[in-house]
Amino acid sequence: MSRKHLWRFVLILTVVALLVIAANTGVLAQGEIVNVTSPGEGESVTGIITISGAVDFTDFQKYELFLKNEDQMLWAATAYAPVINGNLARLDTKTFPDGAYQLIIRQVRTDSNYTEFVGPTFYIENNLGAPVPYPEVESSLLYTPVAGALVRIRNCSGDRLEFNYNSPEGFCSGDDLWISFKHADSSTCPYVDLLLKPCEYRGTARGQGAPKGATYGFLAEAGKIYELTYSGGDQIYIAEVEGDARAETDTGGLDPNDPARLQSTVATEDAAEDEAIAVADKAPVPTEVPARAVPSSETSTQSESMLPVSGQGAGSNMTFIVVAGGLILLLIGGGILASRKRHYSA
Repeated sequence: MSRKHLWRFVLILTVVALLVIAANTGVLAQGEIVNVTSPGEGESVTGIITISGAVDFTDFQKYELFLKNEDQMLWAATAYAPVINGNLARLDTKTFPDGAYQLIIRQVRTDSNYTEFVGPTFYIENNLGAPVPYPEVESSLLYTPVAGALVRIRNCSGDRLEFNYNSPEGFCSGDDLWISFKHADSSTCPYVDLLLKPCEYRGTARGQGAPKGATYGFLAEAGKIYELTYSGGDQIYIAEVEGDARAETDTGGLDPNDPARLQSTVATEDAAEDEAIAVADKAPVPTEVPARAVPSSETSTQSESMLPVSGQGAGSNMTFIVVAGGLILLLIGGGILASRKRHYSA
């Protein structure tokens, strides 16, 4: 092979190698961090555990935790605030069959695109024969959201709950949800978390088959957390809460009014539909005054909560860095080869 064809072959081979490296680069973009510190790889767990680690990334909307068992992706928790060196979720492992599970963290951005981090594989070993039907804890932690207002709706009644919400203001959130009923043998209440645009909201809550429902209204303010508890009939209670306490080591709890964190838009309808139904720590005792009555609002849409089934990962800057660096090396290498060619020709 002549020297002319040799250096061309080297350049082509280098380009192909760089493209392969760029396509398989799994490094997070600058300023993003995702890791799991507990449970560890290959660890066996029982009972109620805390999943700890870090999840922080650009254009943050929320993160979702899943347990992957063979071809199944089982929802575990959702949170609307970054965590760095803290607690990501609680998990009652007794509600899952014994076996091996791989932890998957889905990073959902404000444009609804997402990427997924593959975490450790751990083993659930409760030796119960069959999983228990009702978790003893809420899996999703209520941290102050980086955008919008966070609302947890609990159904503590014995009827399947139809819950709708909308706003008299324009360009706000609205939907119609179904939340499963509280079983008589359970001390926990099924719940759904919503991320709402800051607005005034009104709606109705009615147990399936119940002759009478409840009307409510409240003002959702950015960076605040609310709990709406339906106890049956025309009783619904609304309270602003501080949310869950963060671990002392957690440095992800930034000021929600920080311009670097506060987002101008919130994808609320997708968040409401995507949220899985979990359960609360215990059935709340209605100690708050009932919400003020407002005219009921009827909607025709009835949507079950569900998990997202598709998505597009947001690109990483690392790919461009690798390619740019490779092109620079190509130019340098090509110049050296050309210089040698001229030297030998002379």
